[in-house]
Amino acid sequence: PIDVMALLESLQADYEETGHPVRIQGHATSTFVGKPRALKRCLNNLIENAVKYGKNATIIVQDEEARLLLKVEDEGPGIPAEEQENIFAPFYRIESSRNRDSGGTGWGLSIARNIARDHRGDIICRNLETSGLQVIVTLPKRASLNETGALNS
Repeated sequence: PIDVMALLESLQADYEETGHPVRIQGHATSTFVGKPRALKRCLNNLIENAVKYGKNATIIVQDEEARLLLKVEDEGPGIPAEEQENIFAPFYRIESSRNRDSGGTGWGLSIARNIARDHRGDIICRNLETSGLQVIVTLPKRASLNETGALNS
């Protein structure tokens, strides 16, 4: 079981220590069964991208009966619609981010999606109406761990 709010608050504190404000809206009312270190890495990758390319991060938590939605929003320029699926491919970087100064290898979103899918969920992204990007992590609550630590459905 993972206390999702404690995990998010821990990430929030880490980023605030480095001068990057991260806001959390909403609340998870129940624990989520999953791999805590993996889920932390998934969310860290998304938050890191939000503060790097979109100035800040807001995490919106929606705890529904059958699923947990975690939406990471930023205030950056967004991503062209034709690139939105490509950004999850390993090593893929949008042309404007392909300089040495911006750093990164293009692995972060691929890893994040793999972790979400390992939890029987997924990640998608979409541009916000005004400006910015919203990355949506959908995690079904029906998943559980077996005795070896692998996820069951």
